[in-house]
Amino acid sequence: MCRMIAAVGRFEMGSLVEALRGMALNQNPAYDHELRSKGEALRHDCGWGIAFRRAGGLARVRSTRPCFDDSAFDALGGLATDVVILHARRVRDRSSIAEENTHPFMAVYGGTTYAFCHNGEMKDRRELLCDPALVPEGTTDSEELFHHVLTALDREDPAGSMSSVLGGIEQFTSLNSFLLTPSGLTAYARTAPGSDRPRYYALWRGSGRGFVVVSSEIVGGLEVRWERMADGSATHLCPEAL
Repeated sequence: MCRMIAAVGRFEMGSLVEALRGMALNQNPAYDHELRSKGEALRHDCGWGIAFRRAGGLARVRSTRPCFDDSAFDALGGLATDVVILHARRVRDRSSIAEENTHPFMAVYGGTTYAFCHNGEMKDRRELLCDPALVPEGTTDSEELFHHVLTALDREDPAGSMSSVLGGIEQFTSLNSFLLTPSGLTAYARTAPGSDRPRYYALWRGSGRGFVVVSSEIVGGLEVRWERMADGSATHLCPEAL
């Protein structure tokens, strides 16, 4: 599946870049999970992407190269922003490696621009109900999940509505998701009941001085206090509130 990390507030971008690189290489020394023993055989090497806030809205960069072998990814360490999501993709069907299938996905809906990334797999896409006005760029279940979320999203209560709409899905491995808007980040955590990889599919929140990080693994170098997000929970974070 995938690895991802997000941050809101006054954070060190270079530390996030290094964190995602370590997770993508399955070499993060700060955290252990069920697939750690696979080592480099579990590289998340099917592309990377970033979405972040800038003056006037959101921007995005995506690549089909591995994040640990791409100078464009290395250059992200110098990026200045106060809201960001980063994603490293791993997929079994390597024929699906293409920019349009690389997270984060973006869409304009109801006059607002959104970006979204996901860690997990839908097992029955028939559960996803999407506004026909939302036309996918690619072929992934994750982009359909994004459109499913947007179709039912309450912009006044993004955390509550994400918990509601994603809480109704039954067939999946994980629904861990980041939803980014020009005003902030909403993170949602949910692992399939009875999963044999509960630590691999965990989502962790780290609170630091003036910033918050949400990550698919505990990572070092950020000086934060980590706690696991409760299954089925969502959090909405705005940099102005930190």
